[in-house]
Amino acid sequence: MTDALDSREHPLTRRRFLAGATVLAASGIAFGIRTGRASAAIDVPSVPLGTQPVGLPARQHAWVPTLALNSVGDPVAPKYDRLLFFDVNGLPNPAYAQLLEARLRSLERRYDWGPNGLLFTVSWSSAYFKLLRVPSPVPVATGLSDFEHPSIDSYDMCLHLACDDEQRLADIEAALVHGTPLNGVVGSLALAPALTWRETRTGFTGTGLPAAHQHVRGIPAGDPVPKNSPLFMGFKSGLKKNQATEDDVTIPSGPFAHGTTMQVSYMLLNLDDWYGDMSDSQRVALMYSPQTTVEAVAKLTTDAASEPGRIVEAITKFGVIGHAQASATARQHNRPVIIRRDFDTVDGGHAGLHFVSVQRSIQDFVATRNAMNASGAHLINKTITTTANNGINAFIAVKRRANYIMPSRADRSFPLLPGRLTALG
Repeated sequence: MTDALDSREHPLTRRRFLAGATVLAASGIAFGIRTGRASAAIDVPSVPLGTQPVGLPARQHAWVPTLALNSVGDPVAPKYDRLLFFDVNGLPNPAYAQLLEARLRSLERRYDWGPNGLLFTVSWSSAYFKLLRVPSPVPVATGLSDFEHPSIDSYDMCLHLACDDEQRLADIEAALVHGTPLNGVVGSLALAPALTWRETRTGFTGTGLPAAHQHVRGIPAGDPVPKNSPLFMGFKSGLKKNQATEDDVTIPSGPFAHGTTMQVSYMLLNLDDWYGDMSDSQRVALMYSPQTTVEAVAKLTTDAASEPGRIVEAITKFGVIGHAQASATARQHNRPVIIRRDFDTVDGGHAGLHFVSVQRSIQDFVATRNAMNASGAHLINKTITTTANNGINAFIAVKRRANYIMPSRADRSFPLLPGRLTALG
């Protein structure tokens, strides 16, 4: 297939960029589309559960207390991430849950909970609950703007791994997917025959890592990504006050108490114009707000200089809306409603972003994403559209998306499966 995304050899308009992403989504690369289901359970051997280390948090998403803090007190995200997607083989029974839980407990015994050891979460899609013939706690994902045309994944499970050691993640994936022995673990960690691996997505975040990976499609020649940037677009992310707290995103009651929801989008980046035609002040205006100066950005510590209360002025006086400015209009009581756990990627040889977010309800993500569109701005100033003079919308193309429920740690292995509690003790 001809690569329609190679911006080094062919000038790339946004129309061609989006068309290329649509071609990829419609081709054999759209792994998430499933054509059929086995109708019976697979014979899964009984395995001992093993013990679980004491003191692990009830919440799978309880990552922040384990993170180091930078000089201004903002948490430092793990350097490397890996998303592993699986489908359930046939119709699961309690032996499936016992096998998965045993493998996860082996990882918990092997590595300390944190980026110096290992952080991970297990989440389940609506396709899994359809398999159980029970109502799904999360809706099927959709496109959320007139310029988004994502392929919607239908994998059953997503395992998110994160730590500061890239090789460790590769070794863990090999153990889970292929049964390769893992140093320090006795016995197999293979998730087969209960689960079949379908796809892996990889990435990184942190000072210097994007610059070291910038020689890919979607980024112009000349090494434009700043050497000290934690992300491809050259700006900070994950500041204390522009993230929801883990308490904010935790489901308080019901069958998924102590859990949360997770949204995963795979976005391609086209940064030729971002770095080729724009000044620092223009990039700052689009990333933060037109009222924000380059000097102010350099001093950012705990929150983005978004000024959502001045968005009307941004539209009428400047004819530009900032990404952070628009997104901040979705805050409740001046607090964000999602936690971003996104990371850059060079999967497929193209600059991209795996946008992972956790939130109490998928609707919180939808509200935040809709705010990015600033869809009424054109009624005030026709020079602003969903992709023109409007944040970073012109530089991203959403290739894939999916929604998941992330149960508590105790309920992470095949939630709501009849008989699982007996199997897990």
